[in-house]
Formats: sequence, structure tokens, C-alpha cells
Amino acid sequence: MESTNHGEGPVAASKRRYIPLNDVLPPLETLVVAIEGSVDPDGVCCLSIPNRVLGDWANNREKNTSFVALANEYIEDEAITLNPEAARLEDLLYRKSLGVVSKVRAARGVNRKNALLRSTTITILNGETISAADLQSELNEVTYLNEEADAFIEGLQEEVQDLKDALSEAQDSQNNPGDDAASENEDTVDLRVLYILDSELPRSRAVKKARTDLNHTMQLTRIPGHEGAYRSFERSLCEQLSTMIAQDATSFQPNQKIKVRISGDGAKFSRTSSFVLLSYAILMPVGRYLSGIGNHTIAVVKGAEDYDTISTAFAATFQEIDGLQQLGFVAVNGVSYNIELFFSSDMKFMLTMLGLNAANSIYACPKCTVHRDCRWDVSKPESYYSTTMARTLVTLRRTFASHGRTAAVHQGSVNRPLTAIPVDHMMIDELHLFLRIFDVMLRNLIKMSEPQTQQLVAYIRSCGVSFTIWESESSDGKVEWTSLTGEAKKKVLKLLPSKMKDIPLPNAFLDDVVQLWKDFEVLYNLLSSETPPPNAADDIHLKAKRWIQLFLRIKSDGHQKKFVTPYFHVMVYHVPDAIRQFGNIKQFSCQGVEKHKDDSKRNYFSSNHWDAPAEIMLAEHRLELLQQYAREKRHYTKHAAAYWHEGGMQEMRSQMRETLKY
Repeated sequence: MESTNHGEGPVAASKRRYIPLNDVLPPLETLVVAIEGSVDPDGVCCLSIPNRVLGDWANNREKNTSFVALANEYIEDEAITLNPEAARLEDLLYRKSLGVVSKVRAARGVNRKNALLRSTTITILNGETISAADLQSELNEVTYLNEEADAFIEGLQEEVQDLKDALSEAQDSQNNPGDDAASENEDTVDLRVLYILDSELPRSRAVKKARTDLNHTMQLTRIPGHEGAYRSFERSLCEQLSTMIAQDATSFQPNQKIKVRISGDGAKFSRTSSFVLLSYAILMPVGRYLSGIGNHTIAVVKGAEDYDTISTAFAATFQEIDGLQQLGFVAVNGVSYNIELFFSSDMKFMLTMLGLNAANSIYACPKCTVHRDCRWDVSKPESYYSTTMARTLVTLRRTFASHGRTAAVHQGSVNRPLTAIPVDHMMIDELHLFLRIFDVMLRNLIKMSEPQTQQLVAYIRSCGVSFTIWESESSDGKVEWTSLTGEAKKKVLKLLPSKMKDIPLPNAFLDDVVQLWKDFEVLYNLLSSETPPPNAADDIHLKAKRWIQLFLRIKSDGHQKKFVTPYFHVMVYHVPDAIRQFGNIKQFSCQGVEKHKDDSKRNYFSSNHWDAPAEIMLAEHRLELLQQYAREKRHYTKHAAAYWHEGGMQEMRSQMRETLKY
């Protein structure tokens, strides 16, 4: 086949060959993109890329072969006679392929010897020589390519496909010239193919301008004395209500009370960067408060999750919250809507908001003044701790004035409460209640299964979660284990009890342990229901009392009275009261807060970290404004009932795990 040279022109096509994957020596087990130049018949100039870099693509021989054989299809087919435009595209295709060699060689110094000449004496492209044994040693040291090389390879695949299409169009133009005018128009389109490809993406200055314009729609204020930022809570609340009313006006009536949940949490975004976020959600179905998009940040500060940081950095925000708490309504588009403010968070943040001591202190319950040594006692009636021993803002402020005296006097109140939201509106998060109680149960189960913990690991893994127990090297041989996600813990709670009969536990209390896990699943499903039955409050109180009694009946080190945490006590005496008063506690769950925190972490890593708190809030604001352009998830109908509902999926995953063992 002949090719036309232009200027410096391409190397003659007869001297080029793209070697298919099957021509590569199998022992290397690498993906090879080969380009033959003018070399002797005993050698092939090639570039070696480890499988692990390209992942699944390297394991699909059909895709590999189709990619590396592009030139065989379009260059070596002697039946094709290229016109000048096609020859130019062919030349560009060849140069793009050569660019792989130069760019990947420059990507990482240790990989420069991957581009090699295979012959009796192996010659590297840069002119060095190396023996086969030394080459194998070099290949063993190379474990991965630079991510830049990986990204370039992926981009090259797309570019080659575009060039392939352009080359095909050029040849179709030659084979079907048509009339002169049509031929001229077709040639004009072909000549602009690469320009169109380069002009599809918007210019960076246009993107920057659009982003800046969106940022200017949000009034952001820097926090003096801290690396942080906040926005007006009332203004943001009115904007969100206005959007929701426009979407579903029938759900909002002027005389209706709109519940607004405020939440706070600390977040460790990196090894050296910790932030505290304050957010809110509107507790309406249209508000999607259990998702990340339904929670809105009002303040972010870089620092530790402690009273000093929170009280000083969020002082202006707390003052605005107190003003709305006292006012009781907001005006949206000239119409007044009553609002009811709540606060929900994990135990640590809630105790900080109330000015109380830590969760391991003597008086650690945020709702009442129960002593640490009495939390296990469930013989008291349900109303005992919600009447005479209940905490209020008045008692908290009064006992704070007693700071410096004994704990029996100030009862854990060591700081002034940070907001005017009543204590009965400081709601327990059902998600963290579940997580912390599950942690106690799992820790006790691991201790009871020692030293045969690997059998327990196998049964937990059979529930479809990744789990490992190991001995820490930095804490005097202390046993540690995988930190499970909330969904993984719910899965283990549901599936593990039926398998506990085979776990090596002491026979004396095996039945009690199994029953403990089963009862807690029933109890949690009841208290986390969005539509609990009418008698749910009384039922939860009774079931929770019996559960704690069963917990203490198990005679092991982890089931002593001192391990009855504040969450245990809250579950028995304060959750039923909250359900009776507000209908359910699922609406106050921090599930959406945790997802929103993950979104904020992603925004943090997409910023330049120069003003991270402001960048986090601005990125969230832009996404809220552009929410109408979000991709809608496609609906999927599960037709194969045997796979989805009758254990087929679990069986397939089990087979895959067994295969991976070998």
C-alpha cells in the first residue's frame, strides 16, 4: 500500500504494523500496544502496560484486539486507496500512536524501560541494552503506571475512535464522489472534524464566569477569628421554602406549622483538616430531608468539635436561630408561615449544645439528670425521668451558675446552653442510637468468641459485608476490627442471629445472646418507623426495658451495668416520650446529615483549599441552583424474581467470593 508524504510526512505505511494482542508473549501478561518501525524481522518495538492499570479493559481480549488492530483494518488493507485528506488523517493516527510511547515513557521514570525491543538481546528504545534476566527483574519492580499515563490511554482510546470515524468518512467521500458541489461540501465537513472535536467543550473562561455569577447570588460572611464562613439562616430558609411552595403549594398552608430541623456535626476531611458543619432541613416530604440534597449548610468552620470553637464561631448563627425561635414564623412571598425549630445530632454534639459534660461523665443524659450508676435501673415508671428529673433551659442556666462546685450540684452543666431551642425539641438521632448500641453488641460478641474469632469473621462475611479482625501493632496487642457502615450493620443485625448457633460461644448464655440480637432488630425497626402504630410508644418502652434486663442477664465482661450507655437509657425512657409527642423520631434522623457531610467532603477535595469553608458552601449553593439539570435516574424493573427476591443474588455473590479465594 502506498501513502502520500506531506512535508515531513508519515513513515511509509508498509513499514508500520499494529501487532494484535495474541502476538505478545503470554508470560508478560501485559496489554501491548505495538508499533513496528524499520526494524529487523527478529524484533518488535512495543510498549508494555501492566494489567492492573487498565483493569477490566485489559481482561477483555475482544476490546484489546479491536483497539490495537485499528491500523490493520484501515492502513494495511491494500484494497483501500487513500485520498490526500484520508492520508493526513492516517498520518495523525500514526502520530497519536507514537505519542503513547513518548508520553508514557515520560510519565514515570521507573516505567521508561517498559517500551522495549524484543529480540535475542533486548534493546530498550532509548538505546540501552539489557539481558532477558535483567528485564524480568525490571518488570517485577514495576507495579503500576502513573495515573497521568492511565488517563492519557483512556483519552487516546476516544481520540483514536474519532479518527477512525473521520478516516471512514474520508474514504466514503472518495468512493461516492457524487456531483462536484456535493463533493466539495463533504470535503469541507471532513476537514473540520478535528476542529469540531476540539470546540465541543466550553472555554475555561466561560466556565469561570458562569461559576462566579452563581457565587454572587449567595451572600457569604467570613467568621472573624476563625477560618470559616456562614450565611443568613432566615434568608436561606425563606429561599428553600419559596422553592418548595412553587413545587407543591398544597402541602404548605399559612396556618400550618413547618418543622425545621437544625443539625451539627464534626467532620475529619483529611489527616490534618477537621471541620464543624451546621446545617438545617425542612421536615416535609418535598424537602427530601433524609437525603443529602435536602440538607443545607448554614455555617462551616475549620477546627475541633468542642464548646469553645462552636460557641465563638457560630455565635452569629445561634443569635439568628434564637430570634426565629422567639418570633415563631417567617414571611415567604408576602405570606407568613409558622415554623417549629428542632435540633438533632449525635450525643457528643448535643451535649455540647446544651453546655453539658462529655458522654462518659457522671450526668451524661441530655434529657434528664440520671446518675451514671443508675442508668441500668429500668424499674422506674416511664414518667419518672421526664418530670421531676427532666432538664430544661431554666435548670441548665441555673445549674451552670453553680459551676465550680461538686458534680452533684451542677449535674454536668458546665457551660451555658448555646441556643434557646427547648430541651424537649433537642431530639435523639435514631441512626446514632442504633450505631452505638450495635457497636456494644458487636464488641461483646467478639470478646465472647475469642480465641476462635476467625469463625465469627466467616459468618459475618457470609452476611454479605467485608469484615476482618486483627491484632493492633500499636496498642499492646489490642484486638481491632473493621468499622462497618450503617447499612452493613443493619444487614448483619438482620442476618447474623440465625447463624449464631454455629459460632463458638459459651453454651451457658448462647440462647440469650441470640435472643438479644433478635429483640434489638425488632425494637429498632419499631422505633425507626416513619408510621409507627398507635401504641408504639408504650410498646417500645416495654420492649426496651426487657431488652436491657436480658442484656444484664448475660454473665460476661461486656454485659455489666457500667456498659449501659446513655443511648440505652434514652431508648427506654425518652424515645417513647418523643414518639408520643411528635409522632415518630425518624424525621429527626441524621441520615441525611451524614450524606450531606459526604457531599461537603467531596466539595472540599474539589477546591484549592485556600478558603475551604467558603468553597464548600459555594459549591453546595451552585448545585442547589442547578438542581433542575441533575441527571434523573432511570427506572429499573426487577423482572427476575428468582434472582432479586428468592436468594439468587446472594447465591451468585457467594459463588463469586468462593472463586476469588483461589
